[in-house]
Amino acid sequence: MGIYEKLGVKRVINALGNATVLGGSILSKDVVDAMLEANSCFVEMWELQERTGAIVAEICGAEAGWITPGAHAALVLSAAACIAGKDEEKIRRLPDTRGMKNQIILQACQRYFFDRAMETAGGKLVIVGSEEGCTAEEIESAINEKTAAILYNVYKPEGAVPESEVIAIGKRHGVPVIVDAAYDVYPITLFRKHVSMGADLVCYGGKYFGAPNSTGFVVGRKDLIESIALQSFIGYHWKRSGSIGRGYKLDRQEVISLVVALQNWIKMDHEKRIEENHRKVRYLKDRLSKIPEVKVEEMPERPAFIGLRVTLKDRTPEETQGLYDRFIYGGDPKIAMNVEENTLIINVIALKEGEEEVVADRLEEVLSRHVRWE
Repeated sequence: MGIYEKLGVKRVINALGNATVLGGSILSKDVVDAMLEANSCFVEMWELQERTGAIVAEICGAEAGWITPGAHAALVLSAAACIAGKDEEKIRRLPDTRGMKNQIILQACQRYFFDRAMETAGGKLVIVGSEEGCTAEEIESAINEKTAAILYNVYKPEGAVPESEVIAIGKRHGVPVIVDAAYDVYPITLFRKHVSMGADLVCYGGKYFGAPNSTGFVVGRKDLIESIALQSFIGYHWKRSGSIGRGYKLDRQEVISLVVALQNWIKMDHEKRIEENHRKVRYLKDRLSKIPEVKVEEMPERPAFIGLRVTLKDRTPEETQGLYDRFIYGGDPKIAMNVEENTLIINVIALKEGEEEVVADRLEEVLSRHVRWE
């Protein structure tokens, strides 16, 4: 009996991707071995964070870097750095930002689930433009003596002022630009793209390149990274900063795991990795295309996604969701994937070898016979 079965927890086959709700990623043997070695003795955490931060900064072509417990924590600490800098009194007061520069500009068409990170640090979101789009003039007109930063979400570019132009606006006005590039991890040139464009802080999630779910990092301007260090969990202790980052704790094993995973990702044979994922897509497409009243289409590759859509031609969104909840995710093992309207979205990047066969078996069984289970 496996560890999850002993706990009474169902195993999940992950056709969703590197999702936080499913534990993020599967660690390679190299990463696990490095964590076990790191576990064998103690180190000074401030020194470890400084050294590993320098390593990720070098990989990204940045002045400095800092490892964090996930990209969301990187965003919170980035906002805190832009608001408080290295002012000890301000650092201790956060998230109370009265009397400080605390406004963070975000284009309305780029609003998303994670902009809450800015408010966690005490930032006050200033939303500019509309859901349909924004102009450079609208961003510039929102900048004033209270502006602490501009947040840029690389995953919602439609209608938005381009990143390069936003960065240029920030430079003209002396306002730092925070870039959420959580899963911009392939092609590997993306690790250097945003910094080379002049972004002041860029945040990444470790789960997207084989590090634990609980890891991430931020790279960028040296002075802002120094503020992030002061406001991190170890800054709270080592520098007695009294910062809001005390709860964002990392263990030494996690810090080491991120560095090893990132180094491995940089030197990995990605053509081989991608071809293996496409093989799984072709296998699923071949199997599932034979099911009556189902349309199967490969989807364009995008960051952290290689997969296909399976549309149920004769099913409403409610019926499709019901079939998924009861027979696909509700089965044993659970199979997780996205559901959009009457379409199942299968992402193969987190499927282990052979699991594509389990997914195909389950969908063949459910979708070819689903009329019986109304």
